[in-house]
Amino acid sequence: MISKNKLALLFLSFYILHLLGLFYTENTHSGLFDIQVKLSLFIFPIVFASRPFSAANKRIVFYAFIAGALASSLVMIIRATYFYITAGENYFFYQSFSFLLHPSYLSMYLNLASAWIIINLIQNKFTAKKYLNFCAVFIVLFFSFIIVLLSSKMGLITMVLSYTSFLIYYIISRKKYILGVSGLLTIALSIYSVIYFVPEISGRINRAISAVTNTTANQADTESTAVRILVWKAANQVVSENLIVGTGTGDPKDALMVEYNKRGMTGAFEHKLNAHSEFYQVFVSLGLIGFLILLIHLLLPLGYAFKWHNYIYSVFLLIIILNFFTESMLETEAGVIFFAFFNSLLCFTAFENKSQISNPQSL
Repeated sequence: MISKNKLALLFLSFYILHLLGLFYTENTHSGLFDIQVKLSLFIFPIVFASRPFSAANKRIVFYAFIAGALASSLVMIIRATYFYITAGENYFFYQSFSFLLHPSYLSMYLNLASAWIIINLIQNKFTAKKYLNFCAVFIVLFFSFIIVLLSSKMGLITMVLSYTSFLIYYIISRKKYILGVSGLLTIALSIYSVIYFVPEISGRINRAISAVTNTTANQADTESTAVRILVWKAANQVVSENLIVGTGTGDPKDALMVEYNKRGMTGAFEHKLNAHSEFYQVFVSLGLIGFLILLIHLLLPLGYAFKWHNYIYSVFLLIIILNFFTESMLETEAGVIFFAFFNSLLCFTAFENKSQISNPQSL
């Protein structure tokens, strides 16, 4: 079944390319650790392509995912409240709040959970019991509140883009123009209120704008946006020196460290930063070949998702692409397992029709 499924073979080829990168890497120990971290990219496509979940089972997975997201959010709220009451300390924002996981990854999880709920609301999947609609709306609002507290810039951007897109789709499909315009104004007012009344978020946004517009680079800078720009410039140089096949699976960080040292990037060097973009990370490690495979890995399924009218898979891939721009997501378990699991789950259970589910070579 897998051999006849071109998307399964595509997903597996990306991992196999990392295995091939071991043959010309100098840091074998790091390379072996990397393929261990990325093993989910190999396992989940095999599992789901050979025995796809039914649509009902996929729904159960999302209920469990949402329950986990709710539990985690409540734990963080309770913890931050406890510290505020007992010590008067503010643990309600960014990394102080998100002690379970990095804010960027947790925001990504919550954005996917919210998107799934909104899609089901638009498609009237909760109409069997009226109270479910109220619960669904409440959960989306609660997750939105948590994403604001997490204060991840890409998480906030993803949330605004997804909510605006869903609202525009709803306006066009249902012809609810007055309601739609009111919704867009509400989103705009919410953005303004968060920026104006939440100094932690406005400060992060102002520092990001300053980093982008500042023409004089401070090589010792550690501000997240500023250091990313410096890291990407260093990555460009490493890519130019290893264009076709890259440095090898285990050598990207070593090559970047050498370049950081040459450029006097003390902040990036001391923190041993990776490329802070999955596209750059793959380009550095596996060269143009790996970069092209990664693009196909994302864009070909996205094309199929639009063709199948599989909205949650389309949204998932767009969320992944956005986060790949600013995070080396596949360098950590928090990113690689999330991507590998949901990519395979949503791809190989894309059809509601049971005959198509049981015949994945039709993909």
